Amino acid sequence: MTNANFRHDAAVYGSDEEFLAMAVPFVVGGLDLGEPVLVTTTPANIDLLRRALGGRADDFDHAETAYFGRRPPERATEFFRYWQRRSPGSGRNVRVLAEPLWAGRTERDVRAWRRMESGLNVVLADTNVWMICPYDTRVVSEEGVSHALRTHPADVRGTEYVPSAEYVDPVEYAHACDAVPLPERPADAAVQPLRGDPNALRRFIVGTAVDLGLSEDSAAMLTVAVGEALAFLRDDGHVAMWVDGGAVVCELSGAASGDLGPFAGFRPPEMHASGETGDGLWITRQICEVVDIRTSHGVAVFRLHMSGPRTAELGKW
Repeated sequence: MTNANFRHDAAVYGSDEEFLAMAVPFVVGGLDLGEPVLVTTTPANIDLLRRALGGRADDFDHAETAYFGRRPPERATEFFRYWQRRSPGSGRNVRVLAEPLWAGRTERDVRAWRRMESGLNVVLADTNVWMICPYDTRVVSEEGVSHALRTHPADVRGTEYVPSAEYVDPVEYAHACDAVPLPERPADAAVQPLRGDPNALRRFIVGTAVDLGLSEDSAAMLTVAVGEALAFLRDDGHVAMWVDGGAVVCELSGAASGDLGPFAGFRPPEMHASGETGDGLWITRQICEVVDIRTSHGVAVFRLHMSGPRTAELGKW
């Protein structure tokens, strides 16, 4: 059943004037109804909007988009947490103006953020969030605009809402993203079977992670992330570890033993219905910089990336 109180729209704009023509009515409309309003965009757009609102410049919440959820799973969680704290009930909305940050991202990062944009249509579908995601054509490519219209059911132009003929079902969109193959595992990766003593497996992960450059604390956190992911695998597979771009990669592979829907782990545990799967993967996604999951013919592969000491230096995330 479709939830009429949830909306997730794009807003393609190409000038400050076009941004304000969309943003001001959206924010003021929410404030006039007593609805909470969050704006997370660039510092320049926040200043632009605050100046345009004059005496109401302090009436809405705002945050620089670069710091409002640094990674897709964190951002999805931040949206949920804001809704949870501020939801007014009584049929009113929580309004969110959320402009993604695209500059400086790798191809893999861009794909992950686009996948998350599409996934919000599922992850937040049970809420009363009304979200508009601006896309600035001065910095977003034509391809980026095309994907915006594929991941949002409507495009906002000023106060006009135009259904997107390019919109793609989120599950279909996620499967297209996941069709991109993962890089080959290095031949010199350290490999250990999953079957056997769990304590021996944990010692292998911690010891190898430390040898590859993680601190003992980070290595311990990696074992937590691994432990949660293992709930979705049988013990007939393997764990493999190596370094990629300054990050430590831990690959888990084996027969799938749980429901691995395309957005598993993006919904915070308290948002789940009783018995719904995904809690553990939410923890895994919060701990790791990147979590790639691929499933094929009953076999699942998890790749968990943990930042090493050289990750920031190499500019990977």
